[in-house]
Amino acid sequence: MVPLSDLLIWSLAGVLFGSFISWIPGFHIFNIMALLVAVFGVGELMPVQAFPFFAIGAIVAYAYVSAISSVYFSVADESAVFLLFPTQRYLLLGRGHEAVLLYLIGAVAGTLVLVLGALFIFPKVLPPIYQATSPYITYFLVAIVVFMFMSEWPKEGDRGKTPAERLWLAWRQILGGILVFFLSGILGFIVMNTNLLPTTSAYTRLTPMFIGFFGMSWVILNILSNPPMLEQVPDDRVESSLYNTLKASFGGALGGTIAAVYPIITGGMGALVAGHMTSQRGDDAFIISQGVNRVIYYVGAFTLLFLPQLRLTRGAAAWLVSSIYTPKSYAEYLAAIGVILLSAGISFIFTYYLSRFLANSFNVVHIKKLSYVVAVTLVAISYLLTGPMGLAVLFVSTAIGMMAAAFNTRRSYCLGGLILPVLISMTGHTGYFMHLLGLG
Repeated sequence: MVPLSDLLIWSLAGVLFGSFISWIPGFHIFNIMALLVAVFGVGELMPVQAFPFFAIGAIVAYAYVSAISSVYFSVADESAVFLLFPTQRYLLLGRGHEAVLLYLIGAVAGTLVLVLGALFIFPKVLPPIYQATSPYITYFLVAIVVFMFMSEWPKEGDRGKTPAERLWLAWRQILGGILVFFLSGILGFIVMNTNLLPTTSAYTRLTPMFIGFFGMSWVILNILSNPPMLEQVPDDRVESSLYNTLKASFGGALGGTIAAVYPIITGGMGALVAGHMTSQRGDDAFIISQGVNRVIYYVGAFTLLFLPQLRLTRGAAAWLVSSIYTPKSYAEYLAAIGVILLSAGISFIFTYYLSRFLANSFNVVHIKKLSYVVAVTLVAISYLLTGPMGLAVLFVSTAIGMMAAAFNTRRSYCLGGLILPVLISMTGHTGYFMHLLGLG
C-alpha cells in the first residue's frame, strides 16, 4: 500500500479530475479514464498502487457533479414538458438549482448508506447472498428486461380520433423500445464478437458504442432543441418532506445495491425495479432517489473491488483498474472508505457552488456552443481509442440513441447493446447467432 500522504494526494487529484470532467454533457468518467490510461499510461505518472484511489476519487466526483449536466445541460422544448425527466421540468420552471439540491440530498444519503454498509454489513452479508443468488443472474436479467417493457406507458397527451390511431399511440413507445433494444443488441453483439474494432482496444471497444447511445445523442438533442430563455432561481430551498426523503433514500439504496452487486444490471434498471417496489411518487422523491442510486451504483460497485472476502469486478472502471493493480489488503479497503468520505465532501461543495453560478448565469445559447465542442471531443475520443471503425460504430449507435428520443421511449433500452450479447453468451447460443447474422 502506498504511503498515506501519497494516497491523499492521488485521491485529491482524482476528485479534481472527476469534478473538472463530470459537469460537461456527454462526458462519462469511464470513457475519460480509459482515454487517460491509453494516452499517458499508469506507472510513470503515478504509482500503480495509487491508481485505485485516484479512480475512486474521480468516480465519487462523477456521482455528485454529473447532476449539473443532468439538470442544466439536458435542455428540451417547453412543449415536451410532460415527456421530460423531473430534473428537466424543474429547469423549465426556473428551479434548476432546487433540483441539484434535491439530488445532493440523495447523494449525501447514498454516501452515508454506502459507508455504513461497507463498514458493518458488506463484508459479512454480501458474500453468502451473492453466492446463493449468482447462479440465477440470467433469470434476473430476463425478468428485468421484460419488466422494462411491461412498465412502459404512453406519455403523449393526445388521443387518436380512430381506433387504429389510438392503438398506434398506445403501442408506439413499447414497439419503439423493443426496436431500439434489439437494434442496439445486434450492434453490441457484432462489436463484442467480431474483429470490427482493433484488438489493441480490448478494454475500450465498447466506448464508441456507449458514447453514441448516451453521449452523442444527448449532445445532438441539446443542439436541436429550442427551449425558452428562463430565469433560474438560485435560492437554497427545496420542497419535499422527511417522509419522502427517507422513502426515496430507501428505494434508491435498494436499486443501487442491486445494480452494484449483480453484473450487467445498471443503475437505471435497478432504480426502475426499486421504484416500483417502493411505490415512489413525486418529482422530489425521484430526484432524491437518483442521487442515492447513482452514488451506490457507481461508487459501491467500484468499492467491491477492494472487498477482500468477495472482490467483485463491477463496471468498466473496476475492469480498467484491475488490469493494472488489484487492491489486496483490508487496510486498502478501509482507506477506500475514507477516500469516499473525503471525496464526497469536496464534490458536494464543488457541485453546490457550480450550481449557484449556473443558476445566476444560465444561458441556452452557451449550452449549444458547449454542445458543439463536446460533440467534436466525443468524436476525437472515439477515434483515438478505436480508430476509423470506431467512428462507424459511433455513427450507428448515435442513430439508435436518437431513435429512442424519436419514439419518446426510454433511452435505457439502448443497454440492449450490452444485455443482449451477454444473455446470448450466458445461454450458450453465441455460435448460433454468429451463424444467423452471417458472421461465422
